[in-house]
Amino acid sequence: MEIFETTLRDGEQQAFLHFTARQKGELAILLEQLGVDVIDAGFPAASQVDTDGVTQIAGQTDTVKLSVLSRPIKKDIKRAFEALKGAEHRSRIATSARPFDLLAPSSEQARRACRKTIDRSCDLMHEARIYFPEAQYYLICAGNRDPSFLMDLSASAACAGATHIVVADTLSTMEPDGFGTLVGRIKAALPPGTTLGVHCHNLLGLSLANSIAGIRAGATQAEVTIGNTGDGGGNTALEQLLAYAAYFAPENPQFANGCKTQMMAEVVQAFMDHTGMQFSPNKPLVGDISFLVETGIHQSIPAKIMQDVFSPETIGRSSEIVIGRHSGIAGILDQLDKMNLRPANVDQQLLYQHVMRAAQKNGSVPNRELGQIAQSLVTKTNVERP
Repeated sequence: MEIFETTLRDGEQQAFLHFTARQKGELAILLEQLGVDVIDAGFPAASQVDTDGVTQIAGQTDTVKLSVLSRPIKKDIKRAFEALKGAEHRSRIATSARPFDLLAPSSEQARRACRKTIDRSCDLMHEARIYFPEAQYYLICAGNRDPSFLMDLSASAACAGATHIVVADTLSTMEPDGFGTLVGRIKAALPPGTTLGVHCHNLLGLSLANSIAGIRAGATQAEVTIGNTGDGGGNTALEQLLAYAAYFAPENPQFANGCKTQMMAEVVQAFMDHTGMQFSPNKPLVGDISFLVETGIHQSIPAKIMQDVFSPETIGRSSEIVIGRHSGIAGILDQLDKMNLRPANVDQQLLYQHVMRAAQKNGSVPNRELGQIAQSLVTKTNVERP
């Protein structure tokens, strides 16, 4: 599974999320170290800032492939190529023709619209390959188009020079079963040697499930962003796909990848430092409290069972117990053990009552206060002994 990382291009399309060219270069260094296969470097025709960002990424990275987005305009393709000066040998253009087939006002005109879409797409791919060693064609709004036509369009674009075809659930209109079926049909229509990718949006929270379904159906490239960032509900989360591959599919060659997954927390932190963006505290894998446990029922799960649970260390994080109103005595004692403050001869029920009394004030008990409670009970016990 190749990882096409598009935080610095599609992720930046999220409202109020913007990078400077320097920030893009610094994050690209980390993404290359993480081991992604392709970095989506930007959309040079959008602005001079975007062009500078692409150039900065090209100068800061060494071996990772770089993709640039282009409108279906020939002059934009040339501009995109020029922005990648010095990295042409590891470059890719990504684009898509206008979906005339979606715009046909009547069924009578649909056939001509489909033909026009294919012709424009082929012309676009021919032009792209004049400059770039690889060309990626997006089947945009895939869930809203006729699957049979998409098969013809994909095969035609590939024969015209597209090295990569990407099925894009641009509008979040597909669910895993349907998306997997569509990807399988597209796969069957492509000539040998063409790479098939998936690009899923998250408006209904299905981007990860759809991407997994697409990979299982034969796609070999997944497009992702850090923390689901991006427009239209965001994209498939990089950290979630890597965690899925590490936990659920470690022996499945379809999900094998070259990423150093344990670096993920470092990459996410750098992203937040550069952007000032904060994720929801309990957002899976990246939220501040996503690996904090307060409830007694979870704190008391036997270690033997916890060995089978996803380990936060896989992505460079760690789990932590928080003592509060919902904690049980098992969690309290475990936390005191970690602090080397567990009292040996104190009534556990008495300890629990004191901790719960403290928790009533603020909802949780900081480690320092927990230690003070335990120490006071040890002292009291010693004083009361004859």
